[in-house]
Amino acid sequence: MSEFDWIDRYLKPIATSPDAMGLENDVGLLQIQADSPATIATLDTLVEGVHFFKTDPPETLSKKLLRVNVSDILCKGARPCQALMSIAVPAWFSEQHFQRFCTGFGEDLSFWGVDLIGGDLVSTPGPLVISLALTGIAENGPVLRSGAMAGDAIYATGLVGAGLCGYEDAKAGTSSRYADHFRVPDLPGLALADLVSRFASASIDISDGLIAEAQHISHASNVSLQIELGHVPWPERNPPLERMLALATGGDDYQTLLTVSDAAIQEFEAAAASTNVGMARIGTVLQGQEVALFLHGDPVELPGFSGYRHQK
Repeated sequence: MSEFDWIDRYLKPIATSPDAMGLENDVGLLQIQADSPATIATLDTLVEGVHFFKTDPPETLSKKLLRVNVSDILCKGARPCQALMSIAVPAWFSEQHFQRFCTGFGEDLSFWGVDLIGGDLVSTPGPLVISLALTGIAENGPVLRSGAMAGDAIYATGLVGAGLCGYEDAKAGTSSRYADHFRVPDLPGLALADLVSRFASASIDISDGLIAEAQHISHASNVSLQIELGHVPWPERNPPLERMLALATGGDDYQTLLTVSDAAIQEFEAAAASTNVGMARIGTVLQGQEVALFLHGDPVELPGFSGYRHQK
């Protein structure tokens, strides 16, 4: 049983507030005044040996923690705002480690315009565990997974599969731009929030893998997402099909998958081109409720493994 099964079976039945949005969007709505922009919140946890290695530089741990949360905020068409952090510190994590952790954290808080407003620090006999809750301001309300319509175009930001390449290199002790990305994810940038807010009909961050995230939009919007693998921006040049499928399911990319209505495509692409946000059109939304893959127009069977899952 995966974490998604646990969420479906045990958490969704008790998360009954409309502000939870059915636990389907990686963020929740905070209660605010009716005439104010929507405030959303998200929370992510990173665990030593699962999301990072003990040998990773401490300053990269705090930056990754912040950025995996920023990714959730940006893909909703919002800008990050305030953070609460919790750290469970094992004996091996020294004061020097903590100083470097906080130095990196302070640098990234400033870079993303986030204010740290509180948190908790405890000791643990287990692994290092770090958690962050982050709020965001969505001027036009959060863009959900459920708004995709038949006829929409599908886009992906950045490189899909860089997380897997980085994990492989980091695990092997190989220095590379992708190993750097695994430790400190390269996000699309704050300009993405405006693009999503103005143009996206549905949006999700690519943290568990492209195919898994496409399935989430398909399920929430009750549509079929048709993806042309030959148009996906891979980190490797002309990878074979088997490698494409591995890159599409590896996760840890922290890019954004979004859909845009046919009527808005020209304006959207012009707006995206004026920013530093890399954007690739990778497919089309049709009627149905599935994810269908193609390579140069030929159907490709979905892999049995659609994305990263924590198994229980």
